[in-house]
Amino acid sequence: MRIFSLAKYATGVTVAVAMLAGCSSGGSQLAPAGPAMGSNTGGAVHSLHVRPQWSAHASLIPKGMAPRGPMPLKGRVAPDVARRGIYVSEFASTTAYGYMKGNRANNGPICSVPFAVSAPNGIAVDGAGNFLEPDGGTRSIQIGQGPDMCGASAATIADPYGQPSDASSANALSGTIAVGNIFDNSGLPGSVSICSVSAGCTSNLTNPAIYELAGVAMDNSGNCWADAIDPTGIATLTEFVGCTGSGVQATGFTNVFYGGIDIAANGNLVTIDLVGAGTGAINVYSGCNPACTLVSSSPMIANAVFGHMNSLHNNKLAVGDYVNGQIDIYKGNASGGGFTYAYSFNNGLSASLDVEGAAYNKRSPQ
Repeated sequence: MRIFSLAKYATGVTVAVAMLAGCSSGGSQLAPAGPAMGSNTGGAVHSLHVRPQWSAHASLIPKGMAPRGPMPLKGRVAPDVARRGIYVSEFASTTAYGYMKGNRANNGPICSVPFAVSAPNGIAVDGAGNFLEPDGGTRSIQIGQGPDMCGASAATIADPYGQPSDASSANALSGTIAVGNIFDNSGLPGSVSICSVSAGCTSNLTNPAIYELAGVAMDNSGNCWADAIDPTGIATLTEFVGCTGSGVQATGFTNVFYGGIDIAANGNLVTIDLVGAGTGAINVYSGCNPACTLVSSSPMIANAVFGHMNSLHNNKLAVGDYVNGQIDIYKGNASGGGFTYAYSFNNGLSASLDVEGAAYNKRSPQ
C-alpha cells in the first residue's frame, strides 16, 4: 500500500513531513480526488519518497544541534530511566524513544518502546500515562503500558476506517479513544474513528469540512475536535459533541493550515499551524464550541505538525521539528501570554527519518 505522511507546499518550497511507499496486505491508501491534497496552494500528495529542501530560521537554532544519528535501543531501558519524560517518534523509524524532560543538555534517549512502530505521525499520552501510537503502517493504534516510560505493549486496536495519524484519550485501556485518520479507505476524506480496547473501532465520524486530517483532541467530558483542511485547502476545526454525530465546523478558527491540537488545563485549544515554508505558529483558542476566540498566536522557529503540553504548571509545549530533525520546547501558557522558544534536543534523532511526534508524560490534565 501507499502510506502518506502529512505534507504541504508553500511559496514553491516543499516542506513535506514525509512520504513513504510501502507494501502491505491491507490494500491501497489513496488520497481522495480533489484540488487540495496536502497543500494550501494546490498540488498533490506525492506517492514517492521525496527528500525536501528545508527552509528555516537558522539563526534561532542553537549551535551544535546537528543530528548525531539514530540510537536503536531496541526496547532496552537506560539505567537512569525516568518515570516521566517526553516521547518522540520519527515517521521513517521503527521505534519510538523516551527522553528525560528538561533536556537542555541534549542527552540521548533514556529508553525506547519495546515494540515496533511503523509510519507514525502524531503520538500521544493519555491521562493515565499510557503511550498512544497511531500506526500508519499497520493501520492500528498501539498502546504502551503506563505510567512509567516505555512500558510493555498493553493493547493493539485495528483501525478499519483509514490511516491513523493522531489519537487522544483520557484512559486508552479502559475508555474511549478518538483516532484521527489522515484519509479514509477507498479514496475517501479523513475522519475521526471512535475506538476502545474492549470493542475495537465502532464508529467513524465525518464532516464536509474534513478533507485531510492532522490532529484530534478529546477533552475530559468526551467531546472531540478535528484539525484538518477542507477540499479547497482551507484550515478547518470541527467539533463533535460527545464524540458522536456529524459534527459542526467551528467559527473564528484563523489557522492557515492544519496541524496538531492539544487541550490546556484551562480548556483552551492549543493548535499548531503550518503557516508557510520553514515556519509555523502556535495558536491558542478559547471556546470553539463551536465559536472560537483567538487567545494568542506565537511564532515557531521552524515547521512542525504535532506536539503536546506538559502537566507540571502546564507551561511547556514540545513539538516535532521535522525541518531540523529535533524536538523544540516552547515555554509559556495558554491563558493569553503565548509561547516563546526555550531550547531543542536531537541526540539520537535524524532529520532524514522525519521527526514528527512529541508528547509529555505526564500530559496536560485535559
